[in-house]
Amino acid sequence: MAPMRTLTGQGGIPSYIFETGDLVRLTRNEGGPMVTAFAGDWGRVLRVHPCGALDVKFAGYSRAKDAHMTRGVAIPAGRVEPCDNQGMPLARGFSAVWDTRKPR
Repeated sequence: MAPMRTLTGQGGIPSYIFETGDLVRLTRNEGGPMVTAFAGDWGRVLRVHPCGALDVKFAGYSRAKDAHMTRGVAIPAGRVEPCDNQGMPLARGFSAVWDTRKPR
């Protein structure tokens, strides 16, 4: 698989260009009155909407293959980040998940 494409924005902050097949991890809970996707859920991008929102398959990744809620629909790209095949964030590393950073 090709490396994920990024654009460097103002102040050197990267913006990710997600494509079908990319692995992503939610950084915040899904919005709305009925939350079905939570921070830490991760899976494969099934579809990228013209507005940039993503459909993500969680079943078989962060959820069981026979889970009732198998995917998230129209999740804003700003709520996800790229991850590896174990669900660990690529950009922030292991300490972002388990808060294992050294105290300052």
